[in-house]
Amino acid sequence: MKSPAALFIALVFAILFSLIAYRVSVHFSQLPEAGDAAVASAPPAPSDAAAPEAPVRPPSQQQAADAIARASEVQAAVQAFYETNQAWPRSLAALSLGNPDQFADASVAAISIQPNGVVAISMKPHVARGGVIRLVPTAQADGAVSWECRATNYPAATRLPDCR
Repeated sequence: MKSPAALFIALVFAILFSLIAYRVSVHFSQLPEAGDAAVASAPPAPSDAAAPEAPVRPPSQQQAADAIARASEVQAAVQAFYETNQAWPRSLAALSLGNPDQFADASVAAISIQPNGVVAISMKPHVARGGVIRLVPTAQADGAVSWECRATNYPAATRLPDCR
């Protein structure tokens, strides 16, 4: 019979190996698929010289910008609802937009409506554990709606020029 110390050491190594294998699998699950690699490596098409180029962002900031762009449909619906009803919607159902998780993709877990018309974009744990981007509407005196971006537990989003 093996000694308890040897069994304990074997158990610790098995747990460590499992944790490392899990972390590696989460890290590599974000790689593009074989079909996507050809699209990503294709040379850029020539564009109009007068058109300004979009700034090049690190992947984490690009995910944050994509998440905000993904919420634009919800943001526009909240704004239209307020302009029509002079009140903020309480949920996606009030906007006839379905479920929060229908807006999910590789980085976004869900998009929902919080009190006062706030559009909350919850990020998936492999992007930012507990990361949330909030698009906060403010009604102006003339009836227009202005938006402010705030991020919680998501440093990449706070590095965007229009999101603090």
